[in-house]
Amino acid sequence: MVGLVANVVAIPWVTLVVTPLAMLGVLFAPIWGLATWAINALSWCLQQFAAVPFAVLSIAQAPPWAGLAAVLGGVVLVLQLPWSLRLLGVPLMLPMLLWQAPRPPVGEFELLAADIGQGNAVIVRTANHALVYDTGPRFSLESDAGHRVLVPLLRAFGEVVDTVMLSHHDTDHVGGALAVLAMQPQTELISSIEDGHELQRVRPVTRCVAGQTWTWDGVRFDVLHPKADDYTVPGQTNLPKSNAMSCVLRICSYHDRHPDAQVALLAGDIEAAQEARLVADAAAIKADVLLVPHHGSKTSSSPTFLDAVHPRLALVQAGYRNRFGHPVPPVMERYRERGIEVVNSARCGEETWRSDHPQEVTCQRAAGARYWHHHLP
Repeated sequence: MVGLVANVVAIPWVTLVVTPLAMLGVLFAPIWGLATWAINALSWCLQQFAAVPFAVLSIAQAPPWAGLAAVLGGVVLVLQLPWSLRLLGVPLMLPMLLWQAPRPPVGEFELLAADIGQGNAVIVRTANHALVYDTGPRFSLESDAGHRVLVPLLRAFGEVVDTVMLSHHDTDHVGGALAVLAMQPQTELISSIEDGHELQRVRPVTRCVAGQTWTWDGVRFDVLHPKADDYTVPGQTNLPKSNAMSCVLRICSYHDRHPDAQVALLAGDIEAAQEARLVADAAAIKADVLLVPHHGSKTSSSPTFLDAVHPRLALVQAGYRNRFGHPVPPVMERYRERGIEVVNSARCGEETWRSDHPQEVTCQRAAGARYWHHHLP
């Protein structure tokens, strides 16, 4: 919203001050110090513009027809016509400005497994709420899945996130958290991360503990793991392995006894030992959709666990040709033996599943295919 004013300042400043000083510095080097001062002054000025409330306006991404109508409305507004006719351009712009992304009905939910490479990042949407389960990997000090994928995706939906749940502290699960939390200052943070983790300084963290439960729009959320006793006392040396502390989240549409209820199980990076503990309560972990534990690692997806969960669909979030070989062939064979459909993000891209259309999985690389995209054999 401040772009026009910022450019009115920046363009003449760069043209009339910065560029001449930079060129004169070729003849007399100390002048480059003045050019540096001019750049720093411009940077400070632009930062003030960026800090203005409502400097940036984000709206949900409207469909193409609404964008075309808005362009037509803008053209009508600037034509040399009587104002009675020019104002007709305003209603043409409203569909784009007021567009709201379609949401699941009350009692239903949507899972959107983002295309973030090697890691986990799932957006769960109900009729009026949203939860982000893990935030994907950090690629470098300047780049992560939060900045590159999740923040633009949430803006495209016009989404206000109620809760961010980080399963555990591995970087492929929390790498994009800072960007998401900065974008969503109101969100609650739930995680099993340790007290000294850097995110503890950014947002107060509520521990995920088995037994926590809440309901949004008729959809029930239950934390199944870890238990309160799994958190070690500060100062002890026998710290539990990070994967073992993964927050496991069960999501159920309507309620458990509804004939059309659909259940999703988000399992983080739990391994065989934690799976065995969950199997002890088989009714609680039975699910229609399973986020494959630990990206299909050989240490997870044990036969007894798969038999207890008995999913119809399994979603794998793993990077294309990742160095770990996830998902490993022996684990995938276990899923095939049980007739479980496996959808891999390396082929599918963004994976979208809705509880009111449980037989369908939308793959973004198929729905948004372009001729220049690489087609895997």
